[in-house]
Amino acid sequence: MINELYALADSMSKAGIKAKEWHRKYKPIPNIKQKAPCIHIIVKDGKVLELSEVPAELGRELRKYGSNQGTYPFMNLAPLYRITDDRKKDKLEEYRAHPEKIDTAAIQKIKSWCTENNWCRKFLRKYNISMKDTPLELKKLLEGIEFAPLTKLMEETECFSDPEKFRKELKSEIFRMLEAGKNISLALTVLFHPGAEQKDPDDDFGAFSAALDTEKIIDEQRISVVSREFTEEFNEALLKADAASENLQTTGGIKDAFGLAFTPTNDPLPEVKLAGGFSAKLRTMFDGQPCQTRYGRIGPASYPLSPGLQKKLSGALNELGDSENENISWISSGLKEILFAYPSELPKKKISFTQLFDVPADQKTTFRAASEKFIKEIRQGYDSAKNSNTKHIQIFILRQLDKGRCKVVYTRQTNPAEIEKSAGEWTACCKENLPNFPFGQPAVPFPLRVADILNKTWKQNGESIPGDKVSRVPRYHGIDLLLDPGTPISDDLHILVQKMITLAAYIGKLVTEESPLSEIQDVENSTDSMTRLVKKTSEMKTWGSVRDILVLAGLLLSRSGIKKEDYMENFPYLYGQLLKVSDELHVLYSKVMRNGDVPPKLAGGGLYHAASEAPLRTFAILGQRMAPYVAWAKYYRTRNSNTEGQESWKAGWYVQLYEKIAGRIKGNIENYVHFTDTEKAQLFIGYLAAFPKKEKVKTDGLNAENTADEENKQEEE
Repeated sequence: MINELYALADSMSKAGIKAKEWHRKYKPIPNIKQKAPCIHIIVKDGKVLELSEVPAELGRELRKYGSNQGTYPFMNLAPLYRITDDRKKDKLEEYRAHPEKIDTAAIQKIKSWCTENNWCRKFLRKYNISMKDTPLELKKLLEGIEFAPLTKLMEETECFSDPEKFRKELKSEIFRMLEAGKNISLALTVLFHPGAEQKDPDDDFGAFSAALDTEKIIDEQRISVVSREFTEEFNEALLKADAASENLQTTGGIKDAFGLAFTPTNDPLPEVKLAGGFSAKLRTMFDGQPCQTRYGRIGPASYPLSPGLQKKLSGALNELGDSENENISWISSGLKEILFAYPSELPKKKISFTQLFDVPADQKTTFRAASEKFIKEIRQGYDSAKNSNTKHIQIFILRQLDKGRCKVVYTRQTNPAEIEKSAGEWTACCKENLPNFPFGQPAVPFPLRVADILNKTWKQNGESIPGDKVSRVPRYHGIDLLLDPGTPISDDLHILVQKMITLAAYIGKLVTEESPLSEIQDVENSTDSMTRLVKKTSEMKTWGSVRDILVLAGLLLSRSGIKKEDYMENFPYLYGQLLKVSDELHVLYSKVMRNGDVPPKLAGGGLYHAASEAPLRTFAILGQRMAPYVAWAKYYRTRNSNTEGQESWKAGWYVQLYEKIAGRIKGNIENYVHFTDTEKAQLFIGYLAAFPKKEKVKTDGLNAENTADEENKQEEE
């Protein structure tokens, strides 16, 4: 990641963009959530005056100085007391939900619960670092640097270096809040931790964030610790102090990885909180992993960087991963993963370099539209000596491994010419390598969604398997498929074929009965109606996934050198069409002769699995199974029936199709004892594809038109 960020920092410098720099030890506070609040504590003259909650939105702009062991003026604070009795916990939740129940008797009961001290040894150790060691460190660091609000704050909180004094003041304020009926839930959060009886208090004390503030700087300095202004001014003071120190460090005789002289320290490399949901360090190497010491260097010495360069790189990462640049330079590419994409030369106007790989769900656009828009934007206003606004585009993906580590799991460099060519080929392979379908053409997928198609697991009844967390295919695999036509696809095709075999009979029946083509109608608010609505919605979702499988199959077949104009004349595709027309004949027979009672398995779909594994043997079984339906259709086609769903001309058309397709493949079937994965994919496409276009069907003394596929106008969703 360091190399990628160095190039970005250089590009930003050339473009005159100054990234926001943060002091190495001035870090964002934890994300504020309902179960992880941040408490604003205002003090004055040794007294706690007020407790309130910091809004989550404001919390994203606030920072704390220090280390994992202790920070200031934001710190980790533990509730005063611990309760483990389940009845007391239930009563505590009742008071939270119904604060009006807090009366004098309830307050006395709450006081009686204050018996088990929750400020354990581990917490007190960190408390002392936050309230004693860190303020002393700040005083030394900022010596000669004027920042009055911090100076006043440290003076006001110095008395609370004694934890018992602070604890007493907090308890006093909490009970004032309870007696006044003010912010009951917050008061109980600071007062009690509902711990587990079997756990060691040192490992389970329920810490939350707290901000120390004083009324004096709010009144006199017109600033609050819990504000963006304080955060930025404090950071400026820290950077000024660092600048003087760095001037001394650059006189050392040691050079960093980029040739800059500096004096090494044992300080860890900077950490940046990314808007994508986790924090990233420029480099993490620690002696807790013995294998990482094999080269005799560990920690910051494993990749030496001068302090100035550390700020430059962390500033570049901070700018790249800022919330304002979401869908511009970064997007979430999966759980605990962030994809970054940026150019070697930054354009004057912001361009989304991620729109080619995926777009937010609320953006209704197609891959073709997004890729064309990207190419147009990147080529607007370019210098005549250049081909575009940028020479190269860098892509890399960061994945969070655990709470303290993340890793670059994918990196690639491309350029506008390669993207333009690849995007065009991607669209053509997906869109133009499939036949027509009675339900319209599938949409071209965005590359990051390819893994979703391959990783989704299904049951034979069309239900997706819930809670499936096994991701065989990483999200970035789609980027390789897009940018590198030579990417191996045999595994992808095999995975896709297994899904086809699982879903074929179910989805084939839906197609034949036309259920996926009908829209969800308004239904009455009854149990039966809602059941039908849920079933219909489930069918539509399954159908959407099958369309994705089809379009990916078209892409993979094209990458295998198998084109539509060829495979539509081949045995596997025609065999799929034969299974489809068998289903259609079976359904028509059921509608006419069985009063619409269509069996769960149809003649063709019921044999699909067997046909995919043993096509030669299954062909003979299919002929035996279809013989009575073919004989019936030849009789029924002369009945001149126009009843909706029971038209006799359909019987004639289906018989003609069945015999024509069977005749074409009969002489070639001996060559297909088994199907390969590419042939199984063609079988599935043929099974779902539309029949040939409108034809005249000759019957015994009758002429009937096939109009079933006349209205199959193909449009991308």
